[in-house]
Amino acid sequence: MEDMQPTYVVESFDLTHDGLGVCKLEDGYTVFVEGLLKGERAEIIVTERKKNYGFAKIVDIIEKSPFRITPKCVHYETCGGCGLMHMDYDVQMSFKKYRIETSLKRVGLENVIVNDMVGMINPFHYRNKVEIKFRQSEKGIEAGFFRAKSHDLINLQECHIMPKRVFDLITLIKNICNELNIRAYEEKSNSGTIKSAVIRESSKTKELSLLLQLGKDNFNDRDLFVSKVVAKIPEVASIAVTVTQDESTMSTDPIEVIFGTETILDSIGKLDFEIGYRSFFQTNAIQTEKLYQKALEYARLTGKEKIIDAYCGIGSIGLYAAHKAFKIFGIEVIKPAIIDARKNAERNHIKNAFFEVGDAEEVINKWKKFRFDVIFIDPPRKGCDPKFLKSVIAMKVPLVIYISCDPATLVRDLRLLSDGGYNVKEITPYDMFPQTIHVETVSLLSLK
Repeated sequence: MEDMQPTYVVESFDLTHDGLGVCKLEDGYTVFVEGLLKGERAEIIVTERKKNYGFAKIVDIIEKSPFRITPKCVHYETCGGCGLMHMDYDVQMSFKKYRIETSLKRVGLENVIVNDMVGMINPFHYRNKVEIKFRQSEKGIEAGFFRAKSHDLINLQECHIMPKRVFDLITLIKNICNELNIRAYEEKSNSGTIKSAVIRESSKTKELSLLLQLGKDNFNDRDLFVSKVVAKIPEVASIAVTVTQDESTMSTDPIEVIFGTETILDSIGKLDFEIGYRSFFQTNAIQTEKLYQKALEYARLTGKEKIIDAYCGIGSIGLYAAHKAFKIFGIEVIKPAIIDARKNAERNHIKNAFFEVGDAEEVINKWKKFRFDVIFIDPPRKGCDPKFLKSVIAMKVPLVIYISCDPATLVRDLRLLSDGGYNVKEITPYDMFPQTIHVETVSLLSLK
């Protein structure tokens, strides 16, 4: 029983990279406490013990930090998506900058300039893409996110990081499914229909796209479903279905468009991008434009440069830079993304951008004998393959602009580039994901 466990009074003297309070018990044993801010004193119980550290949760806060605020969301305690919503927004940004600085120190790069975090005027309702899971309950279909580190679904009553219209669409989907007796798919019994939904909102047009991911091809009321959705929310411009085991963007299962177009239009700066159902596109358009402007400032383009855009996705950063460069060469392993990149170049009348499908480390090896002036690197969360970085070092590209969404893999890769002859000049962090622990950065490196 939880109330039979011993309690301890502790004070948090630091925060972990994911925002847990760092405390010591009287015997010196370290515990990480969820939701405890630096400087706060609290009564806690230890929920998990390992050899050198443990995890604990708050029973009662004895002394509150002046920077603690009441989270806006009723699901804050259970959802796990917005791990910093109990922190004043300015403190969130300071914490994220501190994370980068401590990560750099850990790999011996403590002299790197880290600029102040570029925040948002309104740090809510910024996500232009969400993926929602479905579950069947006695009362009907439920929709939401999984609880952190589990497959326990939180049935959303509200969400403050997705656009309001997207939340309206989720509520509407639940209501229509209950009305038409469309059930959530259950793997054990192989019954029901819908597993999840990917919803996007264009920051340019405010149009919505909806991809329903199904467990079985038994969605018989699709026409009625479509007519009910569009009648209520006319901003829905495209609806598609896919029967799939793989619900990730890497899925190759066929998509069937059942209403509207295959893509919606969005923009970064003056460029328009066609966004498909599985396209990778930055989830915060406002902050992306600011970050790309900084990346171009770092690149110091004169119009004569040959640029590599590695891990280019649908070509966004390369195309954004194309008007100030001689030629852009994009690399991306996902073939549909390269098809999108070529379409987007054509749509924006850009003729000096070329895109190739393949692993970044393999394609760049083919280009070793050519001279490039700048390389943009924007890898997934896991960072770069060491072979890729060795090729960059061997090519002696004068300027490296590294865009990252994970401080841990960023500093690992910066250390490799630093050891290979690059100066890490400075890093500018952008709060692409307010209320969460995630940090986006753009780093400038130059050949020594």
